[in-house]
Amino acid sequence: MSPIDYRNATFESLRERLHGLRYLVLEAWRVHGPGTTREVAERAHMDILTFRPRTTELVQLGFVHLVDEERGGTEGRYEALSDEQARSIFEHRRHEAIHGFQPELNLK
Repeated sequence: MSPIDYRNATFESLRERLHGLRYLVLEAWRVHGPGTTREVAERAHMDILTFRPRTTELVQLGFVHLVDEERGGTEGRYEALSDEQARSIFEHRRHEAIHGFQPELNLK
């Protein structure tokens, strides 16, 4: 999402984008994660070609995030965020879009 998208959105409108496959993949992350996309897709019995693009969308929306990159840089380890963490990320990005720079967000 671009800064203008965050400026014009609400967290509720963002959550409305979680339907169909995107919702199923988020639930798979919450139940079977953290891990690489391949690991979690296998644990959830989902096709990687369905799972990976939805994961990218969820990262962009702020519901899944990169925990660390594996050595060799071919795959990273991801985990799902709670709704509260996702809301914090959204509010942080929205504030930046409206007001400019904001101190770094801490999810812990």
